[in-house]
Amino acid sequence: MSKKMMLLALTAVSAALFATPTVASAQEIHNEPGNQAFTLAGGAGEIRASGEPTYTCETTDGSGTQTNSTTGTMSFDFTGCHINVLGFTVKCRSAGSPLDNTIATGGTYHLITWKNASGTAFPAMLITMNTTTVLCGSTTLYLTGDVIGTITSPACGVASKTLTLSFTATGTTQNHETYTGVNYNLKTSTSSTHSPEVTAALIDHFTTTTPATNTLNCT
Repeated sequence: MSKKMMLLALTAVSAALFATPTVASAQEIHNEPGNQAFTLAGGAGEIRASGEPTYTCETTDGSGTQTNSTTGTMSFDFTGCHINVLGFTVKCRSAGSPLDNTIATGGTYHLITWKNASGTAFPAMLITMNTTTVLCGSTTLYLTGDVIGTITSPACGVASKTLTLSFTATGTTQNHETYTGVNYNLKTSTSSTHSPEVTAALIDHFTTTTPATNTLNCT
């Protein structure tokens, strides 16, 4: 092939590539302008793991900071926490907690777009949890991993001081777990070496509140 013909061929290929529609993919979204501290409060929650008792807590509260419009950090206090073993209620707490029924944990978050099987996009939050040691009587559980919650309000483009998240599961499987083709799950283990680990699910809902309004930008 002559250099001229090769150049024409490369030009045609390049034009074809640029003419190909971009495949839509999951992406980060923004709560603008961000850069605010916030409080969070919610109701009862559960942590479910295969082969383990259900860890139930009565309330959720905490606080956090928006690092920017997409990411930030947050801390949680799950209070009134317990498991049921052989008909007995055993209180649970995180290692170092001054209260015998409070699990303190936290992590970093990213605001994302989550898509269901039909391709419909929803605003969501991906939280990477800090490794947390949970003590329930003589039982020790190590919790780590990631979890995706759906943003149920506000709607995209709406200004609000609050943002409400919902974490749902079917059994021990999180209902929303895939982002950019990767599955994100919580993991639990009863071994300090974190081996073996099993997949766990969080069932909870809470609302964050900032001093000033933010607008959820989903485009």
